[in-house]
Amino acid sequence: MSSMPLGLGCGWLAASDPDKANIAFPDSEAKYWVAAAPVSPQTRLRIDGRYPDARYFSYNAYDVALRPTDALADVELSPNSGSVNSFQNENAAPGGKYTAYLEYGPSRVQNATQNPTSAPNSPRKPNTFYTGNVNLGPLDVPNALALFMYRVYVSEAGEFMDGGVGLPTLTLETADGSRELGTLPNCAEPVLPNLGGALPPLGINDLLLGLDYPNQLALPFPTASYPPTTGKFFSLGDTVFRILGNATGQDTSALGGRVDSGSGGFLSNIHNAYTTTAFDRKGGSIALLRAKAPTYRGQAGVPFGTEQLRYWSLCGNEFVTQRYTDCAADYQVPLDQNGFFTVVISDPADRPANATAANGFLWLPWGPYPDQVLLYRHMLHNPTFTQAIQNVEKGANLDTVMGPFAPQATYCSPEVFGQSNRSSEVFALCLQEQNTQQ
Repeated sequence: MSSMPLGLGCGWLAASDPDKANIAFPDSEAKYWVAAAPVSPQTRLRIDGRYPDARYFSYNAYDVALRPTDALADVELSPNSGSVNSFQNENAAPGGKYTAYLEYGPSRVQNATQNPTSAPNSPRKPNTFYTGNVNLGPLDVPNALALFMYRVYVSEAGEFMDGGVGLPTLTLETADGSRELGTLPNCAEPVLPNLGGALPPLGINDLLLGLDYPNQLALPFPTASYPPTTGKFFSLGDTVFRILGNATGQDTSALGGRVDSGSGGFLSNIHNAYTTTAFDRKGGSIALLRAKAPTYRGQAGVPFGTEQLRYWSLCGNEFVTQRYTDCAADYQVPLDQNGFFTVVISDPADRPANATAANGFLWLPWGPYPDQVLLYRHMLHNPTFTQAIQNVEKGANLDTVMGPFAPQATYCSPEVFGQSNRSSEVFALCLQEQNTQQ
């Protein structure tokens, strides 16, 4: 394995870097590495890696529309002889070795994913994911572009958030594994977007968050509705129809339900399910969202493997640029005495004095934008957790499926927000205020 200076020639083409490439609705606790390989019916890509010291890692393959076609989660990767999978065994140390494969062909059914384009009659080979098909409405065509992504969440070690084990090595070989065709050069960090980590921080995020949007320009934005609504993200096409409905005031849900645009988009992760809640300045300068918090792996008092989710997070985003303004991972979110979280979104100048963690609030900056899209992630749900976002089918009522875990959203005036220091009471007062104004 060779290491290239500045990431030049590396088999990994690019990595996420919120300072220089804050796009595609990323999560601040995650690191993404992107690669492409000439996989064909005669070849496959071998991936030699180590289990990182992290909460989660995975591989996702994508089509040309940036929709995931297939994936492998950490828990599905059997270790090499002499190693142990630390995501299956609580007592195993990180660093064990595994070998994974990316092969040409349609995706297969697996327990940890819900992929509507899978082929139920095709068995999945061990430690293997597939390039998949490009779903074009009624047509499924082979995915000729073998673009895939390696993710690590909540890295506990490693300069580049790699969990302290470095990047996996990529080797192209014949489809039966009998002959190696070439090992791609490895690196600590690829050339894009920061020359292998050599470029200094630009401070773009801090610069943008330092700008205060003028409240006089309280303009409506087509991603948002009044009162605010929360929906599950299904696909790019579904999102377009939701925005069209907001812009025209017409119900486009029936039309959106008849148009199949595949599943996912924006380089989404098969192991994640998302809800989105859009706010705009026309609705108010303070926005809130509240829900019961699921349990997560590593949470105090929650035994290994019994958690409701592997991970969950909340990220405030701007829709057009797909940037996050700020995120909070599960372990960073304050909860009230009943286990609920309450998110407050505003400009720093409009942040209520009582919107503090001590009072049970998570405050996120709005950013210098007319809109704000709050993305709520559920990752790798426990099959016993029936109220996970993953279990919300298209056309189903979010509140019915998720119960108290379903996010509720509202706007609020500063005067009403200041009437109590208890997050539950503040949210109820703000919701009451909004209902009287409809």
